[in-house]
Amino acid sequence: MKSKTEFYQAFFETLEKKGFSVRPPSSPDYVADIYHRNRQIAFYGRQDTIIKNPFTDVEEKLMERLQALAKSTAIGCGICSDRPYNEAATQDKSGLVKINEHNGVVLVCRQHPIFDYVLSTYRKDMEHGGAPIQRQYFYNREEAFEDFALRSGLVDEKKLFTETELKILHAGLVKLRTEDQELDQDGMESVAALVERIEDIVPELGKKERTFDFMKLFSPLENVRER
Repeated sequence: MKSKTEFYQAFFETLEKKGFSVRPPSSPDYVADIYHRNRQIAFYGRQDTIIKNPFTDVEEKLMERLQALAKSTAIGCGICSDRPYNEAATQDKSGLVKINEHNGVVLVCRQHPIFDYVLSTYRKDMEHGGAPIQRQYFYNREEAFEDFALRSGLVDEKKLFTETELKILHAGLVKLRTEDQELDQDGMESVAALVERIEDIVPELGKKERTFDFMKLFSPLENVRER
């Protein structure tokens, strides 16, 4: 799962198929309101919790059904269901578990009733007591660990690909950017950003190719001298 938006779309589509209906939120605290047989039975909160409507008599089985559908949908989207840390990992009072720390970058995890294990990486703002800044969230273990390794400097980004692989990828992206007429503005910007990132890793790719082969100038001169 790349983002919660991916989950929302899948979950709300599932609810519609199972006899529920999803409507725009009645409060900015909610992502959506959930109805069943024209009754507003629950709210999906921005903290990713399913909240029962306190002003309506809602059967507990319906709430359990909603929770089960949410969990099964999340699993289908590819959340981290296996514990990503060992028993030696430290946990603070809020339930946040620190998995690793290196060069001022921290990898942490928190259990979630729907998404199982939500991971995040952040930098410590040493000028403000080590407060978390630039936090990024992940619902996939591999992506979280890779991001931590790159941000903390444990892994050199250049070593993720061989130089030959980067050159092939660069050539393909440049061709895509120049020849694909179906790319929208966002697509063009994404491709351009990838091209720039590769050129940062392999600087020689950013150099403009010579439009004229200067060696051709010397060939006639060499022939004259030989005569």
